[in-house]
Amino acid sequence: MERRPPPATPPPARLDALDVARGLPHPGGMERRPPPATPPPARLDALDVARGLMLVVSVLVNAWITMPAWFEHAPWAGVHPVDLVFPVFVTLSGAGLGIAYARRVRPVRETRRVLVLLLAGVAFTALLAHLAQGRIEWSTFDATGVLQLYAAIVGGVVLLRLGCRMWWQWLVAGLLLAGAQATLLLTWATGCPGHELTPECNPSRVIDAAVFGAAHIYVEGARGHDPSGLVVLVGALSSAACGAAAGRIMLDHRDGVPARRTLVAAGVTVAACLVGALVTGLAVPAFKRLWTAPFALGVAGATVTVLVMLHLALDGRPVGRAERALRYPLVALGRNSLLVYFGSHALTSILLRTGPAGGVPVRGPSWAQLWQQELAARVGAPGAAAWPLCVAALLAWTLLVVVLHARRIYIKA
Repeated sequence: MERRPPPATPPPARLDALDVARGLPHPGGMERRPPPATPPPARLDALDVARGLMLVVSVLVNAWITMPAWFEHAPWAGVHPVDLVFPVFVTLSGAGLGIAYARRVRPVRETRRVLVLLLAGVAFTALLAHLAQGRIEWSTFDATGVLQLYAAIVGGVVLLRLGCRMWWQWLVAGLLLAGAQATLLLTWATGCPGHELTPECNPSRVIDAAVFGAAHIYVEGARGHDPSGLVVLVGALSSAACGAAAGRIMLDHRDGVPARRTLVAAGVTVAACLVGALVTGLAVPAFKRLWTAPFALGVAGATVTVLVMLHLALDGRPVGRAERALRYPLVALGRNSLLVYFGSHALTSILLRTGPAGGVPVRGPSWAQLWQQELAARVGAPGAAAWPLCVAALLAWTLLVVVLHARRIYIKA
């Protein structure tokens, strides 16, 4: 008998995309399921915790309405404790922007963000002018301010992103900006009496007055500089770029770069910032009023050190319930950092310019002064004690952001 080969098994029928979507079973008896979705990458809690810690200090400082002169902003040269708060915020913001822009930048959204920040800054300046004078005097309206400076920093980081992809590119950008500003200040100082920058002899007095008008810069140009002007912007962008380098290092580590390479990259970044601060400090003093290069790089180096240490300690490992509960308020503050930082500053400014007696300027004690006295009396502290109001402000802002965080509401420009 002729032995015939067994009939060939027909190939299994293929399901098209519509069949799979309808949930039809595979002809072989097994249901073909779509591959499981890739879980979203874990959020870097260290950045939120770092911002939260900075905001604790910021809220306390804003509520301390009777701080001593040695703690308040330095009038010109030197660095006082309050001078460090905003630069740390800018460096951490740079880290966040470096992470957010790692994949791509949406020009339309970022342009809108910058415009919203600028308009918010102008509106706040107008409000303060109205509270202080009872009207808005456009001939002497202050064109610059902290929110406007922050808007310019965000816009500057977006432009830097066009040429910066890797962490070392952000670092080089930060060093180049610091070097450019140090060169400008050193060159300018050679024409000043005693080769020393002063309120009467510095580039901000000329450049910012020429761009915005002398009547439209800080205190109508009476202080001889603008702490939110273009010269300061260069130093602030240097801090933000170094922060962006740290953010990119943390992101690369989360995405699989070994810890050893992460430590090397972080070490190079910190060392470059601190060495740059020392080198530029030989030519230009470190102070906040012009956000000089040694000041910008020194603050950035210290901030990056703390941020990377928090990243290695907190991110990329399981978190227990107790630790998560301890982190929660700081993370909540960090997720709404823009609201808390500028909101606490704005609220204190308004409370200092208004009071129950009314008037322009306010007659009698302001609301901030009355609340400080009332809270001090309730806890049995001296009437001039500042800590009860500071603690109350911190608790109030923390409670607000905890509620917002629980509802996943985040205030962004």
